[in-house]
Amino acid sequence: MTRDLASRRNRAAALQQRRPAVPAEPTHPETVTVEWQGERFPGAPFADGAAWELFSALPRPDFLPSTRPGGEYPYRAFAHASEVLRDGVPVSVNDAHALTVPLAPGIDLAYVRRLTQTAHLEPAARVLLDRVRSSAPLAPGDLMERPVTAAQIARLMETAAVPGGFCYRRRDTAHLRTPASRSVLGGESEHGEPWVYALRWAVADPADYQAPTAPDYEGLTAMPSSDRRGAPVLGTGFAISSAHLLPEHVTADLTDLPLPEGASLLGYNDSGAEAELFRYGGQQWTPVHAAAVPIAGVETGRAHQVRRVLREAARAVWNGVPGSLVDADEDWARFRLSRPSPDVLSRTGAEAVRRGVYEKWVSRAEIAPAV
Repeated sequence: MTRDLASRRNRAAALQQRRPAVPAEPTHPETVTVEWQGERFPGAPFADGAAWELFSALPRPDFLPSTRPGGEYPYRAFAHASEVLRDGVPVSVNDAHALTVPLAPGIDLAYVRRLTQTAHLEPAARVLLDRVRSSAPLAPGDLMERPVTAAQIARLMETAAVPGGFCYRRRDTAHLRTPASRSVLGGESEHGEPWVYALRWAVADPADYQAPTAPDYEGLTAMPSSDRRGAPVLGTGFAISSAHLLPEHVTADLTDLPLPEGASLLGYNDSGAEAELFRYGGQQWTPVHAAAVPIAGVETGRAHQVRRVLREAARAVWNGVPGSLVDADEDWARFRLSRPSPDVLSRTGAEAVRRGVYEKWVSRAEIAPAV
């Protein structure tokens, strides 16, 4: 090992030793006895009742070592409220925001889950899934999340905008608390990374979001793996997962959206810890617990003043192709497709930048405003 390399490694080790610890979670909350997967556990709700933390005194499959200090339950698991029963009744029975499945012979949660994983649905099955989705529509103030990488966080520090594309309602994903479990959300983090990240923000207008279903977004379902980033798109309106019912949303026409005040960046690790890293307000990202979590390419110990704030979505047309402007100067514009498909990609030469999002630099003179 050269002296310079050894010096760099020693400095990195020293910085890691000085990095503050992730804030400890509160002591064990008050619990009640609930049932999950046919067994009874002490548990407590979190995320406004959208998910439950279950506890065990002994190690069990699917349970993690608990990071809560003290207490009699050194192991825990996280479950969505729809999977948890109390006195034989789903704990989400009084939740007006919970997804519901219509009652009919042969239709249950397992059947609906199978349909969500089936491409090219029959019309009747599509109507059923639309009914399930519409049972819990987005409302102003609902919290949304999307996976982000360290590189995307670095860009957010420069430009305040909700990146266009796929996103999820927090009530549907609150139980996904580890990098492994959050991989079903279609992010681009490498397997085995100790931390994964998410952007969380509040819905301003539900009309800013659409369901990524056929026929509107059928082109995404036909993308070959060579033209795709992240997980495939089924076109059912749900993520690829045999274990969870996860409605997917996209920003309308895949455009970027203004970033609301109070948005936050979060980190998740293998212990199930959720750490708020930065909070947005006043055109600035302020660190909360960021100094405790490594984010490649981002200085986590200071506030970041954003240089550009998106005020509204910039829809446009390029050579007859609908889309939006991501960036532009006097001569060139970064153009994003609003309805990607293999045919449109072959005609435009646009390339994937993240799941469902395709862009290309074009001449500014060829851009026309959307009607």
